[in-house]
Amino acid sequence: MRIFYLLFLASALGCGKKDTAPENSGKVSGTVRDGAGSPIPGVQIIVDNSIFFNSNLSTKTTSEGNYTLALPKTGSWYAFAVHRVPFNGKTYECYLHPEDPTGFGPEGAVRHFSWKLSGQKAAPLTGHYGGTVTVDNFPGLYLETDKIRFTLIPQGNLIDGSQGQILERYATDGQQILDVPIGRYKITARYNGEALKLRRWNTEDSFATELILDFEPQIAAQCDNCLKLEYNR
Repeated sequence: MRIFYLLFLASALGCGKKDTAPENSGKVSGTVRDGAGSPIPGVQIIVDNSIFFNSNLSTKTTSEGNYTLALPKTGSWYAFAVHRVPFNGKTYECYLHPEDPTGFGPEGAVRHFSWKLSGQKAAPLTGHYGGTVTVDNFPGLYLETDKIRFTLIPQGNLIDGSQGQILERYATDGQQILDVPIGRYKITARYNGEALKLRRWNTEDSFATELILDFEPQIAAQCDNCLKLEYNR
């Protein structure tokens, strides 16, 4: 009799545990914060189907930086966060960094995000959180571009309101300076100690030994969050 009672009790407890669904069952939720840990309202959360093209769910974070989305009962998903930021008269789209970038199913998940100004994007995204500077030579001038030292001096705060730092970078592949925190910069360039002249790429602007430039949110069919320079002697 005692054995029967214990078996019955174990069965009842087991059933009770099985019927208690996880708190996040059937939904994805999380919080979005900036680099200082403050919540960011109005960030677009995109939950994208990993199998079917253009099949996604979307919402925006609350004033407390929180979000919740109910999931369909089937499917495999990734969560992304896109922050659209007005800055110096332009509007930029910044992908935010997931605390956990892995995919999930209809059982649900918790996905928190933070705003990083530089660093490698988490898979399945590619590229960097910072902007890209593309450099090109004036026609007929041939220098070893990877030996040109570019100095970028922030003019005011960066896109997230934080204070930037003076950067000294090289286009190591001869064409691009990668992962520069988005901001307004004064840019100079030197080659073997010689000051070079710069201008915006593909323009008739006059060359100058220093330029103050913003990143472009998009240069059509070429790049996002980027700026392009041309150098001359």
